[in-house]
Amino acid sequence: MSDNKNNNEITEENNILELIDEDGNTVPFEHLDTVRINDDDYIICIPYDDSEEEVTEIAMFKIDKDANSEDCLSQVVDEKLAEKIYDEFKKRNADKFDFED
Repeated sequence: MSDNKNNNEITEENNILELIDEDGNTVPFEHLDTVRINDDDYIICIPYDDSEEEVTEIAMFKIDKDANSEDCLSQVVDEKLAEKIYDEFKKRNADKFDFED
């Protein structure tokens, strides 16, 4: 995934987001949490694969508005911002997940 804006569809089942990448492919992600940093909302997801037993990567997206004022997502690429988002996510979810530092 690049830092391009992605169309998104949220399905009710298992908090799965179906994002459309820059090549037009549908990529499923499981939504774990939404955090607010500096008055902006960010979602934390993992690539959805029900056969994977261990999470090896996470993705963070900023909730933006497109030209039509529709919600869209842009991938967080700034490392310092990603670290702030992840730290807040860990604080909020310390009782739900085992975090390896």
